[in-house]
Amino acid sequence: MSITISAATARIARQLPEAELSLDSALLASARLMESMLLARQADGVATFTGQTALMRLAKTQRTLLESQNDMIRVHQELLGIGRDINAIADEPEACPNQAQLVEDATMLRSA
Repeated sequence: MSITISAATARIARQLPEAELSLDSALLASARLMESMLLARQADGVATFTGQTALMRLAKTQRTLLESQNDMIRVHQELLGIGRDINAIADEPEACPNQAQLVEDATMLRSA
């Protein structure tokens, strides 16, 4: 099955923001879960550090999601470059992420 450049460009332009937003949605859902878990262990009769391992794993998951967002920005940048190279897209720099928006993994991990 073959697809035209314009059809592929339109499909990618529609699906890329959806993929980017899904990472935000996952982060929001995990943040709400974190809040619920912390509130639950404040209930009467629950030991102070109950669920600490689960909280640590959830925090690791959130860190991984943030790293995935950085990778998604890189995907976006790469696709933007390809689109420009093959003249499939108009140049709209304000609509796309730039290198300055990336948080380097090493910096993020040191500060976490």
